[in-house]
Amino acid sequence: MAPLPSDESQLTERIEAGRVRLSNGSEVVYQIRLLPLASFPALPAAVSNQLRQRECMIPQTYTARGPENVVRGAFEKKGSDDWAVLCSVNDGTTLYVFLQSRPGEPMVLRHQRDVEWLGSEVVGAYGSAWSIVTRSPSQIHSSQLGRKGEVIDHDGIDDAFIEHSSSVHYFEDGTWTTLEPRD
Repeated sequence: MAPLPSDESQLTERIEAGRVRLSNGSEVVYQIRLLPLASFPALPAAVSNQLRQRECMIPQTYTARGPENVVRGAFEKKGSDDWAVLCSVNDGTTLYVFLQSRPGEPMVLRHQRDVEWLGSEVVGAYGSAWSIVTRSPSQIHSSQLGRKGEVIDHDGIDDAFIEHSSSVHYFEDGTWTTLEPRD
């Protein structure tokens, strides 16, 4: 195993800031708050070590009221203890999933530039609008997601562009699928 980075910047909160041109052509100022892994003491050591090796910081949405974008759930199967994390490194964020059955092999669900999904202007700047949360089987059913008659017996990951769109990633038969609204 490679030695863990000892960079002090991973121990303190950081603000990623700059200017970016939006799809409508306007140029805006953005500030993305990034929290260190120490802000998430419940993370298992195996997961935390993988994230530390990648030099991850955890992006917070412009609506954050506490540490977010690190979630725990039964994503692989009913009863499993899994984690999903947004990891920002070098102005790009990756959605990693760590399954209990293979904590040393994180799965990548998506990657994009940090400024890809910016939200409402707060304190003179736009902020991150990428959020993940755990969705229970009952929340998935009540949202009318998945195929009619499909058995949803464990958690999914709600991957959201706040105020715009959201999708639920669901692990089944060894692969990730995106649950669509039922007809």
